[in-house]
Amino acid sequence: MISVKELTKSYHDKEVLSQISFEIEQGEVVGLVGPNGVGKTTLLSCMMGLLKPDKGSVTMANEPFTETDMFKKVGFMQDNSVLYPHLTGYDHLSYVAYAQGLSLDTVEEVSKRVGNADYLQQKVGEYSLGMKQHLLFASAILHQPKVLLLDEPFNGLDPTSLIRIREIIRELAEEGTTVFLSSHNLNELDRMTRHIYFLKDGNLIYRDLTQYQNFSYLLTVKNKPTGDYYQDVQAEVINDTQFIVEKKNLDRVTRLLNQDENPILDIERTQFSSENLYREIYQEV
Repeated sequence: MISVKELTKSYHDKEVLSQISFEIEQGEVVGLVGPNGVGKTTLLSCMMGLLKPDKGSVTMANEPFTETDMFKKVGFMQDNSVLYPHLTGYDHLSYVAYAQGLSLDTVEEVSKRVGNADYLQQKVGEYSLGMKQHLLFASAILHQPKVLLLDEPFNGLDPTSLIRIREIIRELAEEGTTVFLSSHNLNELDRMTRHIYFLKDGNLIYRDLTQYQNFSYLLTVKNKPTGDYYQDVQAEVINDTQFIVEKKNLDRVTRLLNQDENPILDIERTQFSSENLYREIYQEV
């Protein structure tokens, strides 16, 4: 449902995206993660044809981004800089409805679903960040897209709104919508998906978190272990001094580390998360 091939984009002499290729199947929810400035918004904008890549191709919902028909099938939630402060929320949504050939009844239906119906007649310049996020999300899903690209959809949302938006995304995926979302909220990403792309140095690093679901203890040791027992006990190495093991193997690993005279600094019961991978990939502490 989403196919990106050798997408490359440079600003001046700096290559932000380097021959990026990936595919996402229909109905999947896939995350996009990376620090500020690595090119996440650039990637999404290139996929939508809002930025022209140096080379590469993008196909979404069986349409290349060069075809205007794609916009009937794809929804894109950008940041709130695309909103007009002097217009109301209703003005924004009714314009999208008109452009998509939808009745104005759709505006009311989607607003009730998203939770912004009570302030549709209010000017956007008076909106809080969370209210703007509601409007942007409603605009993106108004036409029931086959593909949904979301750039930081959870920013500024209170817990009630966050739960509502999360549930709507899940419902859309269950209905067959393919969702590709960028977010700094790693905890929410873990609730949404176990399939995540990390963007680093212009390249995508894919991780499937389901492969870590059997590991439940994070061990931190003083020195890099010299033993070769990782495979025997199904340990997942995070870095030189951290690894994850199943509960059933914890005692054995502890004994082996004691034999190596390698002190255990910490044992943390944990569900392996995207934060663990983030620390590994970007070497954050």
